[in-house]
Amino acid sequence: MNYIIRASKQFGPLIKAARQQKGMTQFEAGSQSDLRQNAISLIESNAGRSSVDRLFKLLNALDLEVVIRKRDQI
Repeated sequence: MNYIIRASKQFGPLIKAARQQKGMTQFEAGSQSDLRQNAISLIESNAGRSSVDRLFKLLNALDLEVVIRKRDQI
């Protein structure tokens, strides 16, 4: 499924849902992304304050990717 994200505050809930869908704890996601559990918690609660590097490490651990494209014209 594809999700459109237009604000940093939208990242956290989607990342949390993807992690939970995979049946992973924050600790397990942290272990696979070389991040601490508290970093995962911070990303899920306030992704706008996380570094791009940390976001990509977590996205990789959750088998997710970012696609950049021009917005659809409405």
